[in-house]
Amino acid sequence: MRKILYLDIVNDIKGKIEKGEMKPGDILPSEHELSEFYDVSRTTLRKSLALLVNENYIYTIPGKGNFVCEPTSNHYQFYFDEVDSLKGQIDEVKLIKVGVVSPGRRLMRELKVGSFDKVIRVQKAFYMGRDVVQYSNIYLPYQKGNPIVEDVINFANFHGIMEKSKLQFQLKKKLHIEIVQPSHEVRGYLKIPREESVFLISQCILSVEDGMPISYNEFYIRKDYFSIDAETVI
Repeated sequence: MRKILYLDIVNDIKGKIEKGEMKPGDILPSEHELSEFYDVSRTTLRKSLALLVNENYIYTIPGKGNFVCEPTSNHYQFYFDEVDSLKGQIDEVKLIKVGVVSPGRRLMRELKVGSFDKVIRVQKAFYMGRDVVQYSNIYLPYQKGNPIVEDVINFANFHGIMEKSKLQFQLKKKLHIEIVQPSHEVRGYLKIPREESVFLISQCILSVEDGMPISYNEFYIRKDYFSIDAETVI
């Protein structure tokens, strides 16, 4: 019999909420009852409940228990992929450069590294025909001997490695979208005039296990090649 993992519990409770079997305001069974039902330890169960709280499926009242959240009509979910989210067909992705750099304040904050740490920077350009429609920076902490980091240095394909390796930890992603006037360097890669603005998608990939950043990424996209579609989660 396959061992129940904490993500199995998360997905089972999510499914019951989304199907209406558990309604907003309903109280979940006690931790003791849930532990017996799923045949897991309290530690595993609490990890599952913490993730459900984090994703706004349930909330906790100390001394009373865990309750199903009310659905929010202004909570939207949308899909983003560095290639699939672009308008049109990408003909080529070119690696510009892979290097190890010292972090500035922004990277220190996003990657939770110190001023004496090093960060890997992967620069890529995305082409439609002869036009560069997206320029990206991929940053991740440099940890000598870490096989994932060494693969990035060798192959410069962080997202491909993440998909192929099926890492043992679950990933969480955060996005921030804004329209910016890009730096001189970015304008040069995108071949756009100084007055032209672009979409900047800032993405942070974190480990659910410990909340530590794995990668911080910036995608600069020409405005004619990107749009946003989203729908409410529940």
